[in-house]
Amino acid sequence: MTLVSRMTKIILTAVLFLSGILCNSLQASDAVNPGSYLISRVECRQNGGGWACTIKGNVQPAYTMYELFSPHRVIIDIAQGVLGDGVTFPMTFTEGPVSRMKGTVLTDQDPAIARLELFLAGDDPYTVTSSGDDILVRFDRTMQEVKEERGAPETIISDVSISSAGDKTTVYLKSNGPIQSYQSTEQAKAAGAPARLIVDIADVKTNGHAVPADENSPVALVRTENYRNGTRVIVDSATDELFRYSIVGQDDGLLINVEAVTVDPSAVIAGITGMPAATVTTGRPASETQSLPQVAQKNPAASVSKSTKKGGDQDFAFAGYTQQKISVDFYKIDLHNVFRLIGEISGRNIVVAEGVGGSLTLALNDVPWDFVLDVILNLKGLAKEERFNTIVISQKSDEFAWPETAEEKLAVTQEALSVTKRMDVPKERLDARKIVRQAKDLEDAGNYAGAMTLYEKAFQSWPDNGELAKRITNIALGRLGMSAKAAHYGQIAGRLLPNDKGVALQTALSLANMERVQEARNYFDVAVSDARPSRQALAGYAGFSENNDSFDMALSLLARYESLYGTSLETMISKARIYDKIGDAAKATNEYRMILLSGYEVPADLENYIKERLQQ
Repeated sequence: MTLVSRMTKIILTAVLFLSGILCNSLQASDAVNPGSYLISRVECRQNGGGWACTIKGNVQPAYTMYELFSPHRVIIDIAQGVLGDGVTFPMTFTEGPVSRMKGTVLTDQDPAIARLELFLAGDDPYTVTSSGDDILVRFDRTMQEVKEERGAPETIISDVSISSAGDKTTVYLKSNGPIQSYQSTEQAKAAGAPARLIVDIADVKTNGHAVPADENSPVALVRTENYRNGTRVIVDSATDELFRYSIVGQDDGLLINVEAVTVDPSAVIAGITGMPAATVTTGRPASETQSLPQVAQKNPAASVSKSTKKGGDQDFAFAGYTQQKISVDFYKIDLHNVFRLIGEISGRNIVVAEGVGGSLTLALNDVPWDFVLDVILNLKGLAKEERFNTIVISQKSDEFAWPETAEEKLAVTQEALSVTKRMDVPKERLDARKIVRQAKDLEDAGNYAGAMTLYEKAFQSWPDNGELAKRITNIALGRLGMSAKAAHYGQIAGRLLPNDKGVALQTALSLANMERVQEARNYFDVAVSDARPSRQALAGYAGFSENNDSFDMALSLLARYESLYGTSLETMISKARIYDKIGDAAKATNEYRMILLSGYEVPADLENYIKERLQQ
């Protein structure tokens, strides 16, 4: 199996039967439900001419297999999987194609899923097959062949550091050996992805990194991940254009020297304002561009230059202005052209509302472009709303409503900014907002571990952001199966968002996974405290109550579910199962009969079981 085919094709080996409700038991010591796949043993060792892992089960498995990267690993999700008492994770291996194996049970899935993660030490070919009740992961080459191909010792990138000075940034990839061979690729900005530099380094491994750069750096984010037989380094640009760069091999790593691209704006200004290029002067402070006193000029004129001066940076930063410094000299320039020019300089999308117009005369020297924009807005009695790389400018009396999205609560909450209001925003908060945007990009790309690392870093600087704590909780529980971390951030989010029932539910499920029963029950109580709780809250609490032998509570929650949302196949199955557990055969039989008469599509094996049961 080639890497390309493994990346593009998910091997679906069985149809998963969705019959349970949330929060099945994690321990094999609990009663194993009929049809559960009990993992009694995991054996990994050299096997004949290759290397193999055998996952021992008790019934024929239903599973899916796929690959994830950063770090490179094979994921096996087993439907209705349960870990046996003798199975302990994580497992580590000093030799062979697998360096480590993790195992968790995702009880928030329906049905519960046992997830095994095999972290790959290289790009060796493998197969995943079933044999009777077992799942086999086989690597065809021997450990000796792997050793001979890789050589010794293996070069590993252990750290990534970013340092900036002015408009220059150095990215240092630290390794335990020399890096001299590499291949670089440039990618222009595309939908959903910034301009970026990609450096592929053969025969070098990485532990996986995601490091954000400083606010004023031409670099936004540096990531490393295992790719094919080496490491891929991804350097994202902070602007729409790719920076200038040079790459230098070192005895202990690799240096990437980055310098911001300085664009001469004269052609841009001339194109936007419609003035002859000779009228536009650039590259000098505004005071040097005026050949005549301002009152004597007859024609509209504009001058803009980007600045490299550092004086006064701390004063502007304290007031919340951290963007590129520029010098401007506008004389009777149409306001729409001014905003278009700021859009070109800033890389932001600019939307100007109907009713905004007029001309502008303004001269400012060596100030951030966002300060220039706020000065113009205050002079003209305008307001702005900024979100998603877009600035909307309108009259202060107008109101603009952004489309509601699930992510907007994590985005930068924009006030109707004025020069004085920006002074109230701490620099740490601005940095945290940038990190949140970088984390969201990683999350959208499926790199949930990297996204959570950045979200946690942002939360350290923004500890009162309940929505951020909630996002970390969701990723930890729903994407990574990290119940302890989800419970920790869920409790924090619960204190910050006391009326958010979704937070209470996620926290309850996390605590239930950890068998902290009373704490989980308290959070479940909050999750269902509304007059109309969510389906997930009622179903989750019912499953939790059943698993902890609170059968009356489980039946009460299922009855409440049906009164609000109607009877479903899952609620009928759950009630029948509970009546069986409490020994009420008559009610269980009635529920089973109702399932057959309900009109729902019942899986064949369940239908056969019910028919046999009714004949007893």
